[in-house]
Amino acid sequence: MIIRINGWCILAILGSLLAALPAWAQNAPRDEASRLAVAVLGRVCLLGVGDPFATQQIVRPGGEFGFTEVPSEVATSLLQGRRGVVRALRHPAGNTLMVVVGDDGICSVWSQLGDTEAVRRYLSSMVEAGGMKGGGQLLPMGATAASGAVVSEWYLLPAGWYARDLGRRAGDDGSRPVLVTAAIWPSGGRPFEALLSTARGK
Repeated sequence: MIIRINGWCILAILGSLLAALPAWAQNAPRDEASRLAVAVLGRVCLLGVGDPFATQQIVRPGGEFGFTEVPSEVATSLLQGRRGVVRALRHPAGNTLMVVVGDDGICSVWSQLGDTEAVRRYLSSMVEAGGMKGGGQLLPMGATAASGAVVSEWYLLPAGWYARDLGRRAGDDGSRPVLVTAAIWPSGGRPFEALLSTARGK
């Protein structure tokens, strides 16, 4: 049975903080920014589902992916009382990403730039033919408007190698779905206009 995960309260809280975050990076093409955000979501959040502490090690400063520390006030604002880590990734093309890995299992990627259609395209490509190939089925749940953003949701229904990996980490059969959410705000006025997040159903 699929149990819907209520991410709306987290989306509303984090969305209200966007205007207070520093604008660190120069403009980058939205399509490339979306591709990078989806790639990080897959490598960090989707492959780390079920083990937030191991995921936090992936984004450790000085590691192979080039993540760096963020100012403590930014981390505190994004975590909103949750326990976890916040890291930044600055791409040479100009886009800045921030990754929030909570101890509660919710993993999010903020992108300075993003495009709704590009995120959908790259997410589908990643599951169907890219790094998540053979790991499950992506089930679209539709798109709505909320807090000025276009919010799209999918259930990733684990199968094959991904279900086996999830099962090992969580001590179950690995079949529980993973909710993937993408919120894209209109360009202009916000230093980070895209939010991608994952959480596993209970």
